[in-house]
Amino acid sequence: MIQRIQSVYMFFLVLINFLIFISIDSNPDMSLTESWFGSFRPYVNNYFFSEILAFLILINIFLFKKPNVQINILRFSFLALVFGLLNLFDERSFAESFKDPGLIYFLLSFLLIFMSIRSIKKDQSIIKSSNRLR
Repeated sequence: MIQRIQSVYMFFLVLINFLIFISIDSNPDMSLTESWFGSFRPYVNNYFFSEILAFLILINIFLFKKPNVQINILRFSFLALVFGLLNLFDERSFAESFKDPGLIYFLLSFLLIFMSIRSIKKDQSIIKSSNRLR
């Protein structure tokens, strides 16, 4: 169901991603208008990272009848966030990367994905145990 706790975690993840790309697009210092895609975000190298991730997680919320697909999409999102985090550390020095507020985004996203996967697995175990009782 949509009101399950993992859906709430995924909704917060979508909300964080929407806030990220709205705040970046509204800040002219973070965008370069001469790129092919309109607003170029320097820390994700021509990819619409937060938009794609938000759309993917939003679709994932409505796949509540397929928990294995939800877990796979969340794992893919986790892997994409790992590459985004590596990109964050690759572009600047190690000390500057820890001072960057973008690190908070990655840490919150990792936490929400982990909590979503854990609660989906917990729901699966509850369903399996109830099926054994029948």
